[in-house]
Amino acid sequence: MSYYHILIEVNDHISTIEQSRDIELFDIIEIQPYLYSILLPYFNEQMIELEEENIEFKDIIHLEIKQTLLPINDLIEEEQRLLPSDTDVTITAYEIFNNRDLSQDVTTVIFDILEAVKLDPTAVE
Repeated sequence: MSYYHILIEVNDHISTIEQSRDIELFDIIEIQPYLYSILLPYFNEQMIELEEENIEFKDIIHLEIKQTLLPINDLIEEEQRLLPSDTDVTITAYEIFNNRDLSQDVTTVIFDILEAVKLDPTAVE
């Protein structure tokens, strides 16, 4: 079984200072619902719809899709256990995503498939 993780960096318009924030959707087993709410709209440069908010395409700085064989917390715990006990380092999801033995970046593959099949973003499941 594979787990997908969608990482989105967006411009944050809350303050007058230009800032960004990360939106992380971890441990997705069934990616199809995210095709219509996030991936297809992003691919077609449209607004994406999340549970708590809608984000304009122009506000998205970066979007990545990672794939792992275990849930992210299991991988973090396992990597943390491998560290020497006197180490103050804390493993995060980003360390897991940067380790090619533990995760794969599947962003290009998924967007290549979307391009190949030319899915209609207005289609209903």
